[in-house]
Amino acid sequence: MTETVTGFSKRFFVQLGSLLALHSNWGPEVLKGFCNPVLSCHSCPLSWFACPIGVFIHFSGYHVFPFFALGTVLLLGTLFGRLFCGWVCPFGFLQDLLYKIPSKKIEIPHWTTNIKYLVLLLGVFLLPYYLGEMTPFSFCRICPAAALQVTAPGLIQGWAHPEGAVFWAKAALLLFVLMFAVLHSRFFCKVICPIGALLAPLNMLSLWVVKPATSHCVICRKCCQTCPTDVKPTERILKGIPPSRTPDCVLCHECQTVCPVPDKPGKKKNPIEKRKRPGKAPSHEGAKGPPLAT
Repeated sequence: MTETVTGFSKRFFVQLGSLLALHSNWGPEVLKGFCNPVLSCHSCPLSWFACPIGVFIHFSGYHVFPFFALGTVLLLGTLFGRLFCGWVCPFGFLQDLLYKIPSKKIEIPHWTTNIKYLVLLLGVFLLPYYLGEMTPFSFCRICPAAALQVTAPGLIQGWAHPEGAVFWAKAALLLFVLMFAVLHSRFFCKVICPIGALLAPLNMLSLWVVKPATSHCVICRKCCQTCPTDVKPTERILKGIPPSRTPDCVLCHECQTVCPVPDKPGKKKNPIEKRKRPGKAPSHEGAKGPPLAT
């Protein structure tokens, strides 16, 4: 992996810088009208972009189609796929840090990655549409990012109170997500995040593509070991498919930075081509007995 002298990857410092920049309250108030496709609650006084999930729920409750907000997110998704998830999202950064805590790691069934699409459909669009913006069944009411950015500071400052089923549901989901972030890399991103669900299909056509680091893959599988979302880059590289052409890739580019075989100049080899081709079988003309096995 390409690392700095301090032992942290370049992506770490981009994520840290994004966390500070997005929660520094230095931006003009007008930016609250623009959606940034990351999980960051715009009810936080320090945030200066709108959360697309909160905007979608608001518009769904009033039965108004969010043309500008949805168009902004889809445009960014078409250009960059889930790049914001891997490099900018503060909640994704938190999960990356928690996963570094030494502990027993677990695997989760692949079918669970489809849960986020139900969360998007029900918790962001349908339930707010039919039950109203303030329904306790909308995603915003139990959002773990809102719990960290708004509810927790409110408890410390004394203007929020630990009461009601919605409060305890939000607290329980936050604890659940934080615990699983330690046990499984990017658990929330893969299983629950509605922004990830919205951007995931756009990975298949985005202009930003993670290209294989080499055309001479030695199948060391270091890229698979370092992938935070377990999309198995080696299998795609061997098939000649960019690793990012999968819904759960967050375009972190770690598969490129850990590759031990840099590309070589000259004619590129087929990644699935056998490295050692059998030579021409020797002639047995005139020999007695059956031909020797080659």
